[in-house]
Amino acid sequence: MPLVLLLAACEKRVEIDLSSVPMDAIKQGVALMPTYCHTCHRVGELEIDEMLAPPLWGVRAHYLAYFPDAAAFVDAMTEFLLEPQAEKSLLPLEVAHYGLKAPVSLAEAELRSVAWAIYAGQVERPTWSREYRKRHRDCEASW
Repeated sequence: MPLVLLLAACEKRVEIDLSSVPMDAIKQGVALMPTYCHTCHRVGELEIDEMLAPPLWGVRAHYLAYFPDAAAFVDAMTEFLLEPQAEKSLLPLEVAHYGLKAPVSLAEAELRSVAWAIYAGQVERPTWSREYRKRHRDCEASW
């Protein structure tokens, strides 16, 4: 039986099927995240206003709302990570608040692994996630 999760992604309920997710890619992505993602996106004990970038939990929720299909999610996130552009961002409020993310010095295959790990939910959920969701309660209005 496939592992299926129901998630609330930016106020939308999204069902994801993890049975087709490549576990080796997830492991590689999880191994890369502390060095290449957590410097800016790690939550830890930080409050929302102390962060250098949005929490990956929130980024994931936005991407799931637009791309609930695993392959589409990974393709879209990888494309953005390869060449970050404000007009391609799914999080315009975050770009306005934190600025545009800097390109990451990873190969495309490694970026895809990170995207797989994020899709699979290998992200820290902040203790203040309810506050974060309230801040983004109108995110569907621009879809």
